[in-house]
Amino acid sequence: MQNVTILGSGVSGTAAAKLCAANHINCTVVNDGGGAVLPDGDLIVVSPGLHPAKSPLYQQALASGREIVSEMEFGCRFWHRPLLAITGTNGKTTTTELTCHLLRACGIAAESCGNIGRPLSDLAAEPGNCSCAVIEVSSFQLEKIRDFAPLAAVILNFQSDHIDRYPGGFAEYCATKEKIFTHVSPENRISGLSFADAPHRVTVNGSGLEIDGKFFFDLSGSDLPGMHNAENAAAAVELCLRFLPEKMIFSAQFISALQSFKRGRHRIEMVCVRNGVTYINDSKGTNPAAVLAAIDSCSGKLVILLGGLGKGMDFSPLASRAHRFRAAVLYGQDRAELARVLTGKCPCFDCGSDFKEVMRCAGMQAQPGDTVLLSPACASMDMFKNYAERGDTFARLARK
Repeated sequence: MQNVTILGSGVSGTAAAKLCAANHINCTVVNDGGGAVLPDGDLIVVSPGLHPAKSPLYQQALASGREIVSEMEFGCRFWHRPLLAITGTNGKTTTTELTCHLLRACGIAAESCGNIGRPLSDLAAEPGNCSCAVIEVSSFQLEKIRDFAPLAAVILNFQSDHIDRYPGGFAEYCATKEKIFTHVSPENRISGLSFADAPHRVTVNGSGLEIDGKFFFDLSGSDLPGMHNAENAAAAVELCLRFLPEKMIFSAQFISALQSFKRGRHRIEMVCVRNGVTYINDSKGTNPAAVLAAIDSCSGKLVILLGGLGKGMDFSPLASRAHRFRAAVLYGQDRAELARVLTGKCPCFDCGSDFKEVMRCAGMQAQPGDTVLLSPACASMDMFKNYAERGDTFARLARK
């Protein structure tokens, strides 16, 4: 490998270039636009944000016949320490962060990376004292893998998402996710509790986690509310069972770490209470299944904020919760698709692409005791830089 071409100069592309430099490999970073032409080279590294059908450079790469790998695949070729991997439509970030938190509590120098934290290529370039990488993996990162080989991996669930990227629809999306198991030994392939037919050592009974049918931990006092978080916790403990000595799982430090864990921001995050109305930021709820989980975690009537880039998803499951909505405030590029599902089932308000108007409308509709829930069921990039900017904007306006 003498010359590497990197498509995209964002976070992933910059990390791949850093890894090249650390290993004395020549690289050229190129971006779409201005009639860019693919340079010569031995290997092409693609950033996950590039759409295979929409990027001219990606199209040139496919036509070139050269090997194309994802940034994650490139990073794993230089990562020679244990790697645990998590994918699925929902719950990836919580499961990744919890797994890392549990390992650190047991003295393992673990670091989260991939779709959160540092790209794997960046970690491979400067591993420091990290002895185990815990990587959140998207379907985009799995599209172009060959040697990616986690010690253990989990698929949490499959729900409608990113259908606009896959010509084969939901089946192709699921098949792409399943590539995470390609080089994982069968005993270390973990399926989330949503896959009822798969074997599970860690299960949920009420608010309790059980291991091999015996009570292990009561989730009711932890920061992991709702069945979806119980499933995330079960998956994290399953992963740890594949890496730690079993006696460590039952240790005081492991149990204490489950109790002390705090979820990251933008996932069912309570922002404030104003005039008797609770404002909850679930900006990471970017598909219908995530929204249903957020709704089910709330009590009383909701004023729900929905909209953004729909990614070709099926929004019809949202209609099953319309009786919970005092109002649905719709905004963004694909708000008409949401309106088609909800009109006639609850009051709907179209606020265009003005998020201040979205918040003003929500405040007018909400009554004391209600919850204003930002759980958009869509990606954010039509109006915001990312889901974090959307959530921060919601929180700032709510507090005003």
